[in-house]
Amino acid sequence: MVSIICCTMRNSFMKNIFQNYERQNIKKKEMIIVLNRDHMDIEKWKKKAAEYKNVSVYQLSEINTLGKCMNYGITKAKYNIIAKFDDDDYYAPKYLKESLNALNDTKASVVGKDTSFLYFEGEEALMLYREGSENNYCRKVKGGTLVFLKSVWDRVKFDERRINGSDYHFLRKCSRKGYEIYSVSRHNYVCVRRIDVSSHTQKTSTQKFMDRCKLICYTNDYTPLITKE
Repeated sequence: MVSIICCTMRNSFMKNIFQNYERQNIKKKEMIIVLNRDHMDIEKWKKKAAEYKNVSVYQLSEINTLGKCMNYGITKAKYNIIAKFDDDDYYAPKYLKESLNALNDTKASVVGKDTSFLYFEGEEALMLYREGSENNYCRKVKGGTLVFLKSVWDRVKFDERRINGSDYHFLRKCSRKGYEIYSVSRHNYVCVRRIDVSSHTQKTSTQKFMDRCKLICYTNDYTPLITKE
């Protein structure tokens, strides 16, 4: 049973958020959306949420950090497993299933992806980031792929003071508390990098980012290339 937390400050990703939720092929799931901009129309989001099962929408002032929004969203969660979804990435149908299997089959209390696919929209390039860290215990995973036991959050909260880096500090505190972190496969998830780098929290230039990655191929449809049973 999974509670998906998605914090967003961008109306433009409404469709993507709901599609990622609907796409997950597990039965017992819910999604909690936390709007983090004062100008966002919560009633419009609630109207859209009514088209789906088990979706709720809340709003916090934009003076609050992502860490504050995550902690708030988790207080509304009904289930014993928490999954953090980013608003602009792609989560394939079997994404959550793989993470749940890892929680069941390993000693880890936190799972995610250290090795992952990146897609650069401007170049139509599918690339691999941090190759060689799959299906193994590790010290960190990508923030947009965090899946963890809610009991972990009872002891380790997201840092509400930091504008950036709340995921990194959450993972570091988890390690210090003795929780195992496990990196699953690269499959069923894509971190999408848009042409406008300034629209990302991490504003590394496209070329510098691509220099850190391994090219898979050039394509305008990455979905069949990243999915796996």
